[in-house]
Amino acid sequence: MRIDSHYLQGALEELGHIGSRADQRGYYRLAWSPDERHAHSWFRDRLKALGLRVWTDGAGNSFGQWDIGEGPALAIGSHLDSVPSGGNYDGGLGVLSALAAIKALQDSGFRPTRPIRITAFTDEEGPRFGTGLLGSKAVAGLLDFDQCKNAHDDKGRSLAEAMAEYGFSIDNLPSVKATLPDFYGYLELHIEQGPRLENSGVDIGVVTDITGIAQILVTFFGVANHAGTTPKEDRHSALLAASRFILALEDFIAQEPQIVGNVGSIEVSPNAANVIPSQAKLRIDVRSPNEHALYRAVAWIREHAALRDPDATVSVYHQVSPAHMHTAWLPVIENAAEGLGFSHTRLVSWAGHDAGILAHVIPAAMLFVPSHRGISHAPEEWTAFDDVLQGAEVLAETAKQLAGMGEVHRP
Repeated sequence: MRIDSHYLQGALEELGHIGSRADQRGYYRLAWSPDERHAHSWFRDRLKALGLRVWTDGAGNSFGQWDIGEGPALAIGSHLDSVPSGGNYDGGLGVLSALAAIKALQDSGFRPTRPIRITAFTDEEGPRFGTGLLGSKAVAGLLDFDQCKNAHDDKGRSLAEAMAEYGFSIDNLPSVKATLPDFYGYLELHIEQGPRLENSGVDIGVVTDITGIAQILVTFFGVANHAGTTPKEDRHSALLAASRFILALEDFIAQEPQIVGNVGSIEVSPNAANVIPSQAKLRIDVRSPNEHALYRAVAWIREHAALRDPDATVSVYHQVSPAHMHTAWLPVIENAAEGLGFSHTRLVSWAGHDAGILAHVIPAAMLFVPSHRGISHAPEEWTAFDDVLQGAEVLAETAKQLAGMGEVHRP
Protein backbone atom coordinates (compact mmCIF):
# COMPACT_ATOMS: atom_id res chain seq x y z
CA MET A 1 0.00 0.00 0.00
CA ARG A 2 1.57 3.25 -1.16
CA ILE A 3 0.29 6.81 -1.30
CA ASP A 4 -0.11 8.11 -4.85
CA SER A 5 2.24 11.08 -4.66
CA HIS A 6 0.96 12.64 -7.90
CA TYR A 7 -2.62 12.44 -6.65
CA LEU A 8 -1.77 14.09 -3.31
CA GLN A 9 0.45 16.74 -4.89
CA GLY A 10 -2.24 17.56 -7.45
CA ALA A 11 -4.91 17.88 -4.77
CA LEU A 12 -2.68 20.17 -2.72
CA GLU A 13 -2.09 22.40 -5.73
CA GLU A 14 -5.80 22.50 -6.65
CA LEU A 15 -6.82 23.48 -3.13
CA GLY A 16 -4.13 26.15 -3.30
CA HIS A 17 -6.08 27.90 -6.04
CA ILE A 18 -9.10 28.36 -3.76
CA GLY A 19 -9.05 31.38 -1.50
CA SER A 20 -5.83 32.91 -2.82
CA ARG A 21 -5.93 36.49 -4.10
CA ALA A 22 -3.62 38.28 -6.48
CA ASP A 23 -3.72 41.49 -4.43
CA GLN A 24 -3.21 39.88 -1.00
CA ARG A 25 -0.83 37.36 0.53
CA GLY A 26 -2.02 34.06 1.93
CA TYR A 27 -5.43 32.39 1.87
CA TYR A 28 -8.86 33.72 2.78
CA ARG A 29 -11.10 30.70 3.14
CA LEU A 30 -13.05 32.19 6.04
CA ALA A 31 -16.05 30.26 7.34
CA TRP A 32 -19.24 30.77 5.33
CA SER A 33 -17.45 32.74 2.64
CA PRO A 34 -17.65 31.96 -1.09
CA ASP A 35 -14.09 30.57 -0.99
CA GLU A 36 -14.73 28.27 1.96
CA ARG A 37 -17.94 26.94 0.39
CA HIS A 38 -16.08 26.55 -2.93
CA ALA A 39 -13.47 24.44 -1.13
CA HIS A 40 -16.21 22.18 0.26
CA SER A 41 -17.79 21.82 -3.18
CA TRP A 42 -14.41 20.93 -4.69
CA PHE A 43 -13.83 18.43 -1.88
CA ARG A 44 -17.18 16.74 -2.47
CA ASP A 45 -16.32 16.34 -6.15
CA ARG A 46 -13.10 14.62 -5.10
CA LEU A 47 -15.08 12.31 -2.82
CA LYS A 48 -17.45 11.36 -5.63
CA ALA A 49 -14.50 10.56 -7.88
CA LEU A 50 -13.41 7.96 -5.30
CA GLY A 51 -16.85 6.35 -5.44
CA LEU A 52 -17.84 7.41 -1.92
CA ARG A 53 -21.30 8.27 -0.65
CA VAL A 54 -21.28 12.05 -0.26
CA TRP A 55 -23.39 14.44 1.83
CA THR A 56 -23.37 17.65 3.86
CA ASP A 57 -24.91 17.95 7.33
CA GLY A 58 -26.84 20.83 8.88
CA ALA A 59 -23.66 22.50 10.16
CA GLY A 60 -22.08 22.64 6.70
CA ASN A 61 -19.67 19.77 7.36
CA SER A 62 -18.90 17.68 4.26
CA PHE A 63 -18.52 13.89 4.32
CA GLY A 64 -17.72 11.02 2.01
CA GLN A 65 -18.10 7.46 3.23
CA TRP A 66 -16.60 4.23 1.97
CA ASP A 67 -19.56 2.00 2.74
CA ILE A 68 -17.80 -1.30 3.24
CA GLY A 69 -18.09 -3.16 6.53
CA GLU A 70 -20.62 -2.73 9.30
CA GLY A 71 -21.33 -0.44 12.22
CA PRO A 72 -20.27 3.14 12.95
CA ALA A 73 -17.63 4.66 10.71
CA LEU A 74 -14.02 5.52 11.44
CA ALA A 75 -13.76 9.20 10.49
CA ILE A 76 -10.53 10.73 9.18
CA GLY A 77 -10.03 14.31 8.04
CA SER A 78 -9.72 17.89 9.27
CA HIS A 79 -11.03 21.29 8.06
CA LEU A 80 -10.87 23.48 4.93
CA ASP A 81 -11.37 26.99 6.32
CA SER A 82 -8.45 29.30 7.10
CA VAL A 83 -7.60 32.35 9.13
CA PRO A 84 -7.25 35.64 7.21
CA SER A 85 -3.99 35.55 5.25
CA GLY A 86 -3.43 31.97 6.38
CA GLY A 87 -1.56 29.07 4.82
CA ASN A 88 -2.65 26.18 2.61
CA TYR A 89 -1.54 23.39 4.97
CA ASP A 90 -3.41 24.10 8.21
CA GLY A 91 -6.45 21.82 8.05
CA GLY A 92 -6.32 21.35 4.31
CA LEU A 93 -3.42 18.92 4.49
CA GLY A 94 -5.37 16.67 6.85
CA VAL A 95 -8.34 16.54 4.49
CA LEU A 96 -6.22 15.87 1.40
CA SER A 97 -4.14 13.23 3.19
CA ALA A 98 -7.39 11.48 4.11
CA LEU A 99 -8.38 11.47 0.44
CA ALA A 100 -5.00 10.04 -0.53
CA ALA A 101 -5.18 7.46 2.28
CA ILE A 102 -8.58 6.16 1.15
CA LYS A 103 -7.37 5.99 -2.45
CA ALA A 104 -4.31 3.99 -1.34
CA LEU A 105 -6.47 1.60 0.67
CA GLN A 106 -8.83 1.13 -2.27
CA ASP A 107 -5.99 0.61 -4.75
CA SER A 108 -4.37 -1.98 -2.47
CA GLY A 109 -7.53 -4.10 -2.37
CA PHE A 110 -8.06 -3.57 1.36
CA ARG A 111 -11.57 -4.35 2.63
CA PRO A 112 -12.35 -2.65 5.96
CA THR A 113 -14.55 -4.34 8.53
CA ARG A 114 -16.20 -1.00 9.32
CA PRO A 115 -16.94 2.00 7.07
CA ILE A 116 -14.36 4.76 6.72
CA ARG A 117 -15.57 8.34 6.47
CA ILE A 118 -13.58 11.32 5.18
CA THR A 119 -14.59 14.51 6.96
CA ALA A 120 -14.14 18.23 6.33
CA PHE A 121 -15.46 20.22 9.27
CA THR A 122 -16.61 23.79 8.87
CA ASP A 123 -15.50 26.89 10.81
CA GLU A 124 -12.67 25.27 12.74
CA GLU A 125 -10.67 28.50 12.91
CA GLY A 126 -13.40 30.87 14.09
CA PRO A 127 -11.98 34.36 13.35
CA ARG A 128 -15.02 35.62 11.46
CA PHE A 129 -17.84 34.93 13.93
CA GLY A 130 -15.96 33.84 17.06
CA THR A 131 -17.49 30.38 16.65
CA GLY A 132 -14.35 28.28 16.25
CA LEU A 133 -14.69 24.48 16.03
CA LEU A 134 -18.35 24.97 15.12
CA GLY A 135 -18.64 21.91 12.87
CA SER A 136 -17.10 19.41 15.26
CA LYS A 137 -18.91 20.94 18.26
CA ALA A 138 -22.21 20.49 16.44
CA VAL A 139 -21.47 16.80 15.83
CA ALA A 140 -20.29 16.31 19.42
CA GLY A 141 -23.34 18.05 20.89
CA LEU A 142 -21.10 20.62 22.59
CA LEU A 143 -22.23 23.70 20.68
CA ASP A 144 -23.26 26.90 22.47
CA PHE A 145 -26.36 27.57 20.39
CA ASP A 146 -27.11 30.92 22.04
CA GLN A 147 -23.64 32.14 21.12
CA CYS A 148 -24.20 31.04 17.52
CA LYS A 149 -27.54 32.86 17.32
CA ASN A 150 -25.90 36.08 18.55
CA ALA A 151 -22.70 35.79 16.49
CA HIS A 152 -21.85 38.57 14.00
CA ASP A 153 -18.77 39.35 11.95
CA ASP A 154 -16.97 42.71 11.93
CA LYS A 155 -19.26 43.94 9.15
CA GLY A 156 -22.36 43.29 11.23
CA ARG A 157 -23.46 40.23 9.28
CA SER A 158 -24.90 37.49 11.47
CA LEU A 159 -23.89 33.84 11.35
CA ALA A 160 -27.54 33.01 10.67
CA GLU A 161 -27.54 35.25 7.59
CA ALA A 162 -24.25 33.83 6.31
CA MET A 163 -25.50 30.26 6.68
CA ALA A 164 -28.82 31.06 5.02
CA GLU A 165 -26.99 32.43 1.97
CA TYR A 166 -25.83 28.85 1.26
CA GLY A 167 -29.12 27.17 2.11
CA PHE A 168 -28.42 26.30 5.76
CA SER A 169 -30.63 27.18 8.72
CA ILE A 170 -28.98 28.07 12.01
CA ASP A 171 -31.96 26.47 13.75
CA ASN A 172 -30.81 23.07 12.48
CA LEU A 173 -27.44 23.22 14.27
CA PRO A 174 -28.60 21.48 17.49
CA SER A 175 -29.99 18.54 15.52
CA VAL A 176 -26.57 17.67 14.05
CA LYS A 177 -25.57 15.89 17.28
CA ALA A 178 -28.05 13.14 16.40
CA THR A 179 -25.45 11.87 13.91
CA LEU A 180 -22.81 11.20 16.61
CA PRO A 181 -23.67 7.48 17.01
CA ASP A 182 -22.61 7.02 13.38
CA PHE A 183 -19.01 7.85 14.38
CA TYR A 184 -16.82 5.01 15.66
CA GLY A 185 -13.91 7.36 16.27
CA TYR A 186 -11.90 10.16 14.69
CA LEU A 187 -8.33 10.30 13.36
CA GLU A 188 -6.72 13.55 12.21
CA LEU A 189 -3.43 14.39 10.52
CA HIS A 190 -2.23 17.97 10.88
CA ILE A 191 0.87 20.07 10.52
CA GLU A 192 2.50 20.61 13.90
CA GLN A 193 2.26 24.43 13.73
CA GLY A 194 5.39 24.55 15.87
CA PRO A 195 9.13 23.82 15.53
CA ARG A 196 9.59 20.77 17.76
CA LEU A 197 9.55 18.03 15.10
CA GLU A 198 11.73 19.93 12.65
CA ASN A 199 14.22 20.95 15.34
CA SER A 200 14.56 17.39 16.60
CA GLY A 201 14.61 15.75 13.16
CA VAL A 202 11.65 13.50 14.07
CA ASP A 203 9.26 12.45 11.31
CA ILE A 204 5.93 11.97 13.10
CA GLY A 205 4.43 13.50 16.21
CA VAL A 206 1.93 11.37 18.14
CA VAL A 207 -0.35 13.73 20.06
CA THR A 208 -1.14 12.81 23.66
CA ASP A 209 -3.18 15.86 24.68
CA ILE A 210 -4.75 18.89 23.03
CA THR A 211 -4.64 22.18 24.86
CA GLY A 212 -7.60 23.82 26.48
CA ILE A 213 -8.30 27.38 25.35
CA ALA A 214 -9.95 30.39 26.98
CA GLN A 215 -10.44 33.60 25.01
CA ILE A 216 -11.29 36.54 27.20
CA LEU A 217 -12.47 40.11 26.68
CA VAL A 218 -11.27 42.52 29.37
CA THR A 219 -12.55 46.10 29.31
CA PHE A 220 -10.91 48.87 31.34
CA PHE A 221 -12.62 52.21 31.92
CA GLY A 222 -11.22 55.71 32.32
CA VAL A 223 -12.31 59.31 31.84
CA ALA A 224 -11.90 61.02 28.48
CA ASN A 225 -10.35 64.46 28.72
CA HIS A 226 -7.96 66.80 26.96
CA ALA A 227 -4.49 65.26 26.73
CA GLY A 228 -2.75 68.62 27.16
CA THR A 229 -4.76 70.52 29.71
CA THR A 230 -5.70 67.77 32.18
CA PRO A 231 -3.34 67.87 35.20
CA LYS A 232 -1.22 64.74 35.54
CA GLU A 233 -2.66 63.90 38.94
CA ASP A 234 -6.23 64.08 37.58
CA ARG A 235 -5.78 61.76 34.64
CA HIS A 236 -7.62 58.45 34.56
CA SER A 237 -6.45 56.58 31.48
CA ALA A 238 -8.08 53.25 30.62
CA LEU A 239 -5.13 52.43 28.36
CA LEU A 240 -2.61 52.99 31.13
CA ALA A 241 -4.47 50.54 33.39
CA ALA A 242 -4.64 48.06 30.52
CA SER A 243 -0.92 48.43 29.81
CA ARG A 244 0.04 47.75 33.41
CA PHE A 245 -2.25 44.74 33.39
CA ILE A 246 -0.59 43.38 30.22
CA LEU A 247 2.88 43.61 31.80
CA ALA A 248 1.65 41.86 34.94
CA LEU A 249 0.02 39.12 32.84
CA GLU A 250 3.30 38.58 30.99
CA ASP A 251 5.11 38.10 34.33
CA PHE A 252 2.44 35.64 35.49
CA ILE A 253 2.67 33.59 32.28
CA ALA A 254 6.48 33.50 32.48
CA GLN A 255 6.26 31.69 35.82
CA GLU A 256 3.70 29.12 34.67
CA PRO A 257 5.25 26.26 32.61
CA GLN A 258 1.83 24.77 31.78
CA ILE A 259 0.26 28.02 30.55
CA VAL A 260 0.79 30.20 27.49
CA GLY A 261 -1.00 33.48 26.91
CA ASN A 262 -1.28 36.30 24.41
CA VAL A 263 -2.88 39.73 24.28
CA GLY A 264 -3.58 39.93 20.58
CA SER A 265 -6.09 42.76 20.22
CA ILE A 266 -6.38 46.22 21.78
CA GLU A 267 -9.27 48.60 21.04
CA VAL A 268 -8.97 52.11 22.48
CA SER A 269 -11.70 54.74 22.67
CA PRO A 270 -11.93 57.51 21.60
CA ASN A 271 -8.66 56.49 19.89
CA ALA A 272 -7.19 59.96 19.38
CA ALA A 273 -3.68 61.08 20.30
CA ASN A 274 -4.93 64.20 22.08
CA VAL A 275 -7.67 62.50 24.14
CA ILE A 276 -7.12 60.51 27.31
CA PRO A 277 -8.61 57.04 26.65
CA SER A 278 -11.95 56.41 28.32
CA GLN A 279 -12.02 52.73 27.39
CA ALA A 280 -9.53 50.00 26.48
CA LYS A 281 -10.61 46.52 25.38
CA LEU A 282 -8.15 43.62 25.42
CA ARG A 283 -8.76 40.26 23.78
CA ILE A 284 -6.66 37.59 25.46
CA ASP A 285 -5.92 33.99 24.50
CA VAL A 286 -4.71 31.65 27.26
CA ARG A 287 -4.02 27.94 26.81
CA SER A 288 -3.05 24.91 28.85
CA PRO A 289 -3.31 21.12 28.49
CA ASN A 290 -4.09 21.11 32.23
CA GLU A 291 -7.65 22.11 33.08
CA HIS A 292 -6.77 23.32 36.59
CA ALA A 293 -3.99 25.51 35.20
CA LEU A 294 -6.42 26.99 32.66
CA TYR A 295 -8.93 27.83 35.40
CA ARG A 296 -6.13 29.37 37.44
CA ALA A 297 -5.16 31.63 34.54
CA VAL A 298 -8.74 32.84 34.05
CA ALA A 299 -9.10 33.48 37.79
CA TRP A 300 -5.83 35.47 37.79
CA ILE A 301 -7.10 37.61 34.92
CA ARG A 302 -10.35 38.38 36.75
CA GLU A 303 -8.55 39.27 39.97
CA HIS A 304 -5.81 41.42 38.46
CA ALA A 305 -8.10 43.26 36.07
CA ALA A 306 -10.08 44.40 39.11
CA LEU A 307 -6.86 45.46 40.86
CA ARG A 308 -5.98 47.73 37.93
CA ASP A 309 -9.53 49.04 37.57
CA PRO A 310 -12.33 48.18 40.04
CA ASP A 311 -14.86 48.84 37.25
CA ALA A 312 -13.16 46.51 34.75
CA THR A 313 -15.32 43.83 33.17
CA VAL A 314 -14.10 40.32 32.25
CA SER A 315 -15.96 38.05 29.84
CA VAL A 316 -14.89 34.58 28.68
CA TYR A 317 -16.38 34.44 25.19
CA HIS A 318 -14.78 31.20 23.95
CA GLN A 319 -13.67 28.23 26.02
CA VAL A 320 -12.56 24.71 25.13
CA SER A 321 -11.55 22.13 27.72
CA PRO A 322 -8.25 20.24 27.36
CA ALA A 323 -8.61 16.84 25.72
CA HIS A 324 -6.74 13.55 26.08
CA MET A 325 -6.23 11.46 22.99
CA HIS A 326 -7.50 7.88 23.09
CA THR A 327 -4.74 5.99 24.88
CA ALA A 328 -5.30 2.68 23.05
CA TRP A 329 -4.79 4.35 19.67
CA LEU A 330 -1.42 5.98 20.37
CA PRO A 331 0.55 2.71 19.96
CA VAL A 332 -1.36 2.03 16.73
CA ILE A 333 0.03 5.25 15.23
CA GLU A 334 3.49 4.52 16.61
CA ASN A 335 3.50 0.98 15.23
CA ALA A 336 2.38 2.28 11.84
CA ALA A 337 5.25 4.79 11.81
CA GLU A 338 7.81 2.18 12.89
CA GLY A 339 6.58 -0.30 10.31
CA LEU A 340 7.15 2.30 7.61
CA GLY A 341 10.59 3.19 8.95
CA PHE A 342 9.71 6.65 10.32
CA SER A 343 10.80 8.09 13.64
CA HIS A 344 8.17 9.35 16.07
CA THR A 345 7.71 11.07 19.41
CA ARG A 346 4.81 11.84 21.70
CA LEU A 347 3.93 15.49 22.29
CA VAL A 348 1.20 17.89 23.40
CA SER A 349 -0.65 20.06 20.89
CA TRP A 350 -0.77 23.70 21.97
CA ALA A 351 -3.15 24.46 19.10
CA GLY A 352 -6.82 23.53 19.22
CA HIS A 353 -8.23 20.99 16.75
CA ASP A 354 -11.47 19.24 15.87
CA ALA A 355 -9.96 16.10 17.41
CA GLY A 356 -9.87 17.92 20.75
CA ILE A 357 -13.63 18.44 20.63
CA LEU A 358 -14.53 14.96 19.47
CA ALA A 359 -12.22 13.34 22.04
CA HIS A 360 -14.73 14.29 24.73
CA VAL A 361 -17.40 12.04 23.22
CA ILE A 362 -15.71 9.41 20.99
CA PRO A 363 -12.23 7.88 20.66
CA ALA A 364 -9.94 10.36 18.87
CA ALA A 365 -6.26 10.59 17.97
CA MET A 366 -3.92 12.90 16.06
CA LEU A 367 -0.60 12.74 14.30
CA PHE A 368 1.61 15.66 13.31
CA VAL A 369 4.04 16.23 10.47
CA PRO A 370 6.77 18.89 10.73
CA SER A 371 6.14 22.56 10.01
CA HIS A 372 9.04 24.43 8.43
CA ARG A 373 10.39 26.87 11.03
CA GLY A 374 7.24 26.26 13.04
CA ILE A 375 5.31 28.84 11.03
CA SER A 376 1.53 28.61 10.77
CA HIS A 377 -1.44 30.97 10.39
CA ALA A 378 0.72 32.87 7.93
CA PRO A 379 1.41 32.80 4.16
CA GLU A 380 4.86 31.28 4.84
CA GLU A 381 3.30 28.13 6.30
CA TRP A 382 4.95 25.17 4.55
CA THR A 383 5.75 21.48 4.97
CA ALA A 384 8.19 19.60 2.76
CA PHE A 385 6.41 17.19 0.43
CA ASP A 386 8.48 14.24 1.68
CA ASP A 387 7.09 14.96 5.16
CA VAL A 388 3.60 15.25 3.69
CA LEU A 389 3.93 11.83 2.05
CA GLN A 390 5.26 10.22 5.21
CA GLY A 391 2.35 11.57 7.22
CA ALA A 392 -0.19 10.36 4.66
CA GLU A 393 1.38 6.89 4.68
CA VAL A 394 1.18 6.69 8.48
CA LEU A 395 -2.40 7.96 8.35
CA ALA A 396 -3.36 5.28 5.81
CA GLU A 397 -1.70 2.48 7.76
CA THR A 398 -3.26 3.65 11.03
CA ALA A 399 -6.70 3.88 9.42
CA LYS A 400 -6.22 0.38 8.03
CA GLN A 401 -5.55 -0.95 11.52
CA LEU A 402 -8.34 0.99 13.24
CA ALA A 403 -10.88 -0.01 10.60
CA GLY A 404 -10.32 -3.61 11.67
CA MET A 405 -10.20 -3.19 15.46
CA GLY A 406 -12.87 -4.42 17.85
CA GLU A 407 -15.19 -2.24 19.88
CA VAL A 408 -13.64 0.68 21.74
CA HIS A 409 -15.35 2.15 24.79
CA ARG A 410 -16.31 5.78 24.37
CA PRO A 411 -14.94 8.46 26.69
